[in-house]
Amino acid sequence: MTYVPVSDERLAERGFNQAERLGAGLAAACRLPVVDLLQRRINTTKQSFKTRGERIETMKEAFSINRGTVDILREIYMGKAAPNRLRIHSSPLRLLLIDDIYTTGSTLDACGRVILNAGLTLNIPIEIYTLTLARS
Repeated sequence: MTYVPVSDERLAERGFNQAERLGAGLAAACRLPVVDLLQRRINTTKQSFKTRGERIETMKEAFSINRGTVDILREIYMGKAAPNRLRIHSSPLRLLLIDDIYTTGSTLDACGRVILNAGLTLNIPIEIYTLTLARS
């Protein structure tokens, strides 16, 4: 499980990341690991004041993979396989991506693209599922 990160400015303004809190509670209840997989590269300002087209364009380069989490993804995918052995999987790594509000889907789409590209680089097939608290 992972979540959509907020910018440092938004974090300072709110004091917390709503998506992270939602994910942490759900992960604890389901006994799933939470991975701080993504980072926000740019502060995109509030999306609520933008048109659909502006949101999609703004989000294109907004996210990247956190350094160090690539190894965590690999470990989760490989499970308990011995480091010297190649483990063959018949199913992809299933990842739940949490966000607070779904409006146009541009944020989840941008995050998903970054995660899928990381999976391609690592040769790890990934299925992404999303969960939002609200839709506006």
